[in-house]
Amino acid sequence: MVAALAPIYGITLIDVLGYMIMIPLLPYYAQRFGASGTVVGALLATMAVASAIAAPLWGALSDRIGRKPIVLISQFVSLAAYLLLAWAPSLAMLFVARGIAGIGGGNLGVTQSYIADVTDEKSRDKAFAGFGVVFGAAIVLGPVLGGALVHVGFWLPFVVSAAIEVVNIALTLRFLPNTGGKRETLDIWRAAREVWTRANVRGLILRHFLFIFAVTFFFSILALYLKRALGFGPEHASFMIAGAGVVGGITLWLAVGPLAERYGDAIVAQIGFGVSVVAYALLGFAHTLWTFGGVLALWAIGASCIEPTISAMLSTDVPADRRGEMLGFNDLMNNVALMLAPTLGGFIVDANMNLIGLVPGLAVFAAFGLGWPTVARPNLRAQVEV
Repeated sequence: MVAALAPIYGITLIDVLGYMIMIPLLPYYAQRFGASGTVVGALLATMAVASAIAAPLWGALSDRIGRKPIVLISQFVSLAAYLLLAWAPSLAMLFVARGIAGIGGGNLGVTQSYIADVTDEKSRDKAFAGFGVVFGAAIVLGPVLGGALVHVGFWLPFVVSAAIEVVNIALTLRFLPNTGGKRETLDIWRAAREVWTRANVRGLILRHFLFIFAVTFFFSILALYLKRALGFGPEHASFMIAGAGVVGGITLWLAVGPLAERYGDAIVAQIGFGVSVVAYALLGFAHTLWTFGGVLALWAIGASCIEPTISAMLSTDVPADRRGEMLGFNDLMNNVALMLAPTLGGFIVDANMNLIGLVPGLAVFAAFGLGWPTVARPNLRAQVEV
């Protein structure tokens, strides 16, 4: 399993690293062109609009022609977006560049499908937990690197992201084997109907949507919140995100896998949603750097329990030959969350910064409530081991 997953882990690490270098800097970059908080939120949402359109198509094509060609196409598109961001002469061009980046970034369902292709039910949770650790490592390194590079100029982090993407393309060409490509025809609408009629799949996608909405809402306004409420700049926002990544990565590595193996994915996901509700509720009381950091660490623990367990349950519930198509619709819903959350977050931070935790808290509370019927779900890995 390790040999099969190593290429996608390495490619994901580099891909997310390039992406995370720029994320904490974009609000400050946009404000240099006179953007308000609401406009910054809309800028962050633009990528999600394009990704939502691209995701089902990428997933369906990966079932038809294989995962590797789709990953490569999306990487070349992302490379073009990074270069355009580096030298964008206006706010309008920033929006164009973010749209191009969204087309390239709508391949998360393809990546998840690849992991499911090369693992069995017994090892799938560990595989997705490892995927989460890789994400966490990139989240740690990316903002720190971006915060250091921005001292030279806002253009430099984007150029470095482009260079990282070039390396990523080379690694994909050399090391990633092709999987998928088993379907002879494309039928995206049939996949949409199947997603809707499968209650387990529909419920998991809805809960994942609420989770992504909450996370995106929080992170899209984190930099603005730190600047306005605590007086900190982009370097501090980068290090705060990096710290959350460290806590989340440690939780994934040491706790999530063993807990899921013993108690099942559904229970661990519920624990994560419960912890997240508490973390978001406490945000309104975090008025110093240290208290905010403590709440952020608690949030990271909750989030690390949710992502790999929901992903593992989803990959098990969808048919193998339609995995790309159906996980593509999960990616679509994620991007709908990415559209709505930043715009709403920008509006909230302009109106009342103390409400930063209310909206995401309500979202994860709803997901927590929806998850109770799944707690009785059998532990698939335990069944396999028996």
